[in-house]
Amino acid sequence: MQLPWDEHLFEIVLPAWQAYLRSEVDLTSALMSGDDVASSRARYRALREAGSASFYLHHFAEIVLRARPNWLPDEASDLGKLRQWVSRHCTALRTEHPTSDVQLLGDVADALKHAVLTKNPEKRLVAANEAILVCETGYGGGQYGEGKFGGTEQVIVLSTVGRRALSGVLQNVVDAWRRAAGMNIPDIGET
Repeated sequence: MQLPWDEHLFEIVLPAWQAYLRSEVDLTSALMSGDDVASSRARYRALREAGSASFYLHHFAEIVLRARPNWLPDEASDLGKLRQWVSRHCTALRTEHPTSDVQLLGDVADALKHAVLTKNPEKRLVAANEAILVCETGYGGGQYGEGKFGGTEQVIVLSTVGRRALSGVLQNVVDAWRRAAGMNIPDIGET
């Protein structure tokens, strides 16, 4: 059974994103504990939850296209055009600065699924799954205001446009969908 688009968002997509955010908190706690085994498991969990959140959020465009809610314009007539339209609603962490995070998220989801991206590699922001990893970032090692502070480990995307905290990319795309659907935007990180 196909869920209505809004149920899919609130019962599938957003919970996957929240599970990823919780895994990032748990990763920080495990690292602070000094337990190497717990830290290793927390890294893998963060990567796994990052993949799930990326897949579900990227796939959401297909759900919306099939459902054709009344807020969807006629110009969004196929998947590519729909993602382009949603991209126009995507800004960097609630600023006025447009971002290509809808495309970046798609490339992350594809790279995690296929390992190496061979279709149109010159147009991709990520080339392979090895560009999505858990690592530390120091001051200036990512976009300003994005991700964890203090250089602690987090899921990072090494894209052709720079190093990005996946948490920021996901937040921006979730916000873009909410704007596109005319929904209220809760505080950052909240559903």
